[in-house]
Formats: sequence, structure tokens, C-alpha cells
Amino acid sequence: MANQFENTSWVSLKVLGFLTNNLTVAEYFNRDWEKDFRREFAPGSTIDVKFPQSFLTIDGPGYAPQGINQQITTITLDQWVQIPFEWDDMEVALKLERSEEELDRMYFEPAGKQMAQEWDSRAALFATNNISTIVGQLGTDPTSLTTYDLAKSRLLQKAALGGKRSLCISSDMMNALAPVIEAFLNPGDEVSRMFKEGYIGILKNFDLFESQSLYVHTSGVWASQTGVTMVGANQTGSSISIQGSNGDTIKQGDKISIGAVHFVNPRTRRVVGGSNNLATFTVTQDYTLTGGTDVISILPPIYGPGSQYQNVDALNNNGDQLALFPGTNMVDGQSKSGTIGLGLTPSAFAMVGAKLYLPDAVEESSQKMDPDTGIAIRYVHAWDPFHSLNIHRFDSLGGFGNLYQDNGAVGVLGA
Repeated sequence: MANQFENTSWVSLKVLGFLTNNLTVAEYFNRDWEKDFRREFAPGSTIDVKFPQSFLTIDGPGYAPQGINQQITTITLDQWVQIPFEWDDMEVALKLERSEEELDRMYFEPAGKQMAQEWDSRAALFATNNISTIVGQLGTDPTSLTTYDLAKSRLLQKAALGGKRSLCISSDMMNALAPVIEAFLNPGDEVSRMFKEGYIGILKNFDLFESQSLYVHTSGVWASQTGVTMVGANQTGSSISIQGSNGDTIKQGDKISIGAVHFVNPRTRRVVGGSNNLATFTVTQDYTLTGGTDVISILPPIYGPGSQYQNVDALNNNGDQLALFPGTNMVDGQSKSGTIGLGLTPSAFAMVGAKLYLPDAVEESSQKMDPDTGIAIRYVHAWDPFHSLNIHRFDSLGGFGNLYQDNGAVGVLGA
């Protein structure tokens, strides 16, 4: 019979369309650096992104130049998503669908939607683990708009850059909010309504989505919620020295605060919103404490008064207590679990895609890249002469990186 996949550009373009139209979380990641990967790269390739310099003002006419202290972040292209399938020549002759419409419905649409879900889930996990600003209580779904107002305020207080904003919440969070939400929803644009699964409308200047990509986070376990303390005063940077009980655990993505250290607006460098606005930090990997001094890594790095990049009002004192998920009633010796909703702006996280090698020694191959997202889909059809099999595979290569993860995103805690 005639080859059913003769129009291979159509195949990869169809799957790409199904993929990009089903993204919700990943759609709000920044893609400005995709152009740096517009060639064939091996997984693990990285680029360094430079942040704009931040400056201090000087009082009076005296000349006192400040040093250039440029910060960078890394975007890593290290994630490969593949959907392979095959059929033998007997199935081709007797069973395979013949029309493009049938092939769409049976193979290409499911492949594109599954790839979309995979990329959206990976984006959601990256954001969950790297967001440091939080509102709400872990393990409890917000039942009023107060928490969502606070999420909007946090982005303003932290000088989030402009652009579109999304708020992805779970179905349970949506159900808890439903009795009070209708009067506050504004209609969105028709394109979003038409294509985006789970799109609800506009709430508090967020594009609101009921997303299935979100993750339930389970916190670490501390023997005493007052027993994890800072070892040494005036700590700065992306790692801190702490002491807890032997066996205490801290999980990647846990959010912590330090004593009475508050966040400041990055422009005014003053505390906003009063004494309740503690600076919160996300822990970047799993730790088990030894009972002695342990060093853990956090985001964002701590910059105290006098720094061009000041983000807290004061540095810690020796012995200051850490709080795990401040605002949540944590219990000694127990973990707590809950979904983390995602309030995102494109200034928080980066997503990059790249084209893969396109082989010639196959039956068919094609590759299409979406100019808006940077995601590319490669389709390859090869025939296996040893088993008389038609092999088909769709591949996509991408990766993520932190931009202004502290200023451009907020986690909304739920059950």
C-alpha cells in the first residue's frame, strides 16, 4: 500500500500544534534564549544568562564609583521527551487507518497531547522546586480571595516585571474557591478560551487555569519546629550553616524563613507590607541533618543592606530559628503535604528548546519548531528489516533555568 506518512512535514507540524495548544504552565516560561540553541546540541548543553547590573545611589556631589558586580544564571538543555511506537507490515496491510483524519485522531493528537502534558508537568515541577515566595498554608485550600489578593500583592511588592501572568490552581483549589469566584472573574480572549484546556478567565490580573500539571509537595520532618537554628551571624549568599536534630530532613522545594529577616522591594530596598512579610527561601536539594553544623543551599541568595542586590532588610543573628513553610501550622516530628499552585510571570523562569539531528538514512523524517515557544518536534519513520516493523518516534529536546525566581513567581499553597 502507499505510505501513509508521505507528508512528513505535515506529521511533525500536526503534533507540534497539538503540543503547543495544550501547554498551560510552560506557556508562561520565558523563551527569549531559545535562539542560543538553534543548532544541534547534545543533552547537557548550557548557556549563561547575564542579569542587568543593579546600582546604588550616592548622596551628594562626591564621586564614589561602585564596582560592577554582574550576576548570571544558567539555563540547561538536558531534557529529552520521546514517544515511540511501531506496527508490523501485516498490521499496515490489514489494519492501519487510511485517512489523515483517522491518523490525526488515533495517533498524532494523542502523541501531541501527551508530549504537552509531559512538558507542562516538567515545567510545573521545576517551578514548584524553585519558587521561593509563597502565600497560604500547606495542606489547606484557600476558601476566599484573600490569598489570591496576597499573591498579586507579592508580585507587586517584589517588583515583578510586566507581561502576561498566569495562576494555575488545582481542581480542589478551584472547588474551594467556586462559591466566591464568579463575581470577580473577567472574560479572557477568545483564542485562550478556544485552545487552552482548563482556562477559566481572568482573576486578579492573572490568567486563571485549572491545571492538572501541579505537584503535591511533601515537606521534610523536624523533631522540633523551634529546634533548627542558624549557626553564625550575618550569613549571605546561596548557602547557609544551620543546626537541627540528628535525622531531621529537609526536602528539595521546602520553603523556609530565617528569624525576623524580611524581604525588601528591590527598587526602594525597604520592607513593604509590615512585619509579617518574612523573606522566604526555597531549598534546592534533599538534606538529612547530622545534629551538628550542616550547610544547605537556598534560593534566592541572601543579599543584605549595602549590597547592590539587597533583598532582605537585615542579616540573621546567631541562633535565629528557621521556620518550615512559615504561615503553616507544622507539627513536631511530622511532615505536611499539599499542592502548590503557581502564579507565574515570564520573568521568573526560562524554557528553551532545540532541534535534534535529522537523519537521512530512514524512510522519512521531518522536524518543525514553534517560533513562539522554541519547542521542536522531530518525527522519524524507519523500517526494521529484521522484524518487518515500521518504527515511528516523536522526539523533543528542551530545558529550564531560573531567571528572577524570587521576584517573578509566587507559590499558592493548598491541600
